[in-house]
Amino acid sequence: MSGFYTYQPGKAIYTILFGLRILLHLPWLLLLFLFPSRRPDRHWSYRQALGRTFVYYVSQYSAAVELKPPFSLKPGKEKDRFVLVAPLEDHFYRAILHCDPEIQPATIGAVWYPERLSETSQHHTGRRVFLHFHGGAYMIGGGRNVDVAFSTSLLTQNSPGSKAFCPEYRLASYPGGRFPAALQDAVTAYGYLVHELNIPSQDIVLSGDSAGANLALALLRYISDHQGILPAPAAILLWSPWTDLTGEVEDAARRPAAKVDHVVPELISWAFREFLPGTDTKISRDNQYISANKGASLATIPMWVHWGSNEVLAEEIEEFILLQKSGNNGEDERMVRTFVTPHGPHDVFALPPFLGWKHEAGIAAEDAIHFLDDLKP
Repeated sequence: MSGFYTYQPGKAIYTILFGLRILLHLPWLLLLFLFPSRRPDRHWSYRQALGRTFVYYVSQYSAAVELKPPFSLKPGKEKDRFVLVAPLEDHFYRAILHCDPEIQPATIGAVWYPERLSETSQHHTGRRVFLHFHGGAYMIGGGRNVDVAFSTSLLTQNSPGSKAFCPEYRLASYPGGRFPAALQDAVTAYGYLVHELNIPSQDIVLSGDSAGANLALALLRYISDHQGILPAPAAILLWSPWTDLTGEVEDAARRPAAKVDHVVPELISWAFREFLPGTDTKISRDNQYISANKGASLATIPMWVHWGSNEVLAEEIEEFILLQKSGNNGEDERMVRTFVTPHGPHDVFALPPFLGWKHEAGIAAEDAIHFLDDLKP
């Protein structure tokens, strides 16, 4: 249930108090971080240390006042790269997608990077199309320039001739956005690429960061569970994936990494309140579509997984890797590859360049593309 600070005048009071807190803390931190030993991680640069503080405070404030990101089905600054995607025919949405009668497939917006691929432009067979899902704990974030322009550029610039398609799936911070809304939208987006634009599935690479990686895994599981409805993609890239939603917020907050990483407990708590399905659906947090760690291995297609060694989610990600490799029975080491950014926090792939992780994100993206290139016969 929303608290006092999510409504006026509570929101205004919290904003003033929060602003005063930052004004008091910032000068001290500017001096403190001059000494590497006083930074969250002594290996971090001055910019990275301040950047972590910036992300932490913004996330904490957003969760406390339940700040909803802007939502629009109009093009905006993205202009003709923005498209509307209508729901598919009813038979594409089955089983888990009907667990909540109040949540039905809906028209979504999506953005192409670096340019639009439409019905009138020919897709060149063999060139990759990245279907990328943004992060944000299912509560914040989006597929617009401000959120994913940098991360999608890492994909497309390292893979010449490729394009990225970023759906603005429904967020749980808005009414009607709880599970399985985002998964319905993921199915809609994938079906659009395959059936509307006739892009061969072997040219499509699923990608997602943080909660977006959780969504990419849920989509892959849906495709696997309903073979014949949608063809399997070529591969999947997972950036700091949120693989397990069964853990308690308090337990994660007590981990040593919680003092270094920028993931805030308040944001996770907000997601648990709003994203998880209603009790009447009988779908719990340990459902394999919500927590990939609780389901069978998904290493039926090549999988690349990235995370930072300072992540508060590292433990769950490592458990996920073991699950995927056990399902592969070690038959082909190319099926699951991992890449760890030393001393990295959560989701460096999606962090804006000015926060100091541009170089590390670029190195990770290069490894991801090399992984895909190695798959070619």
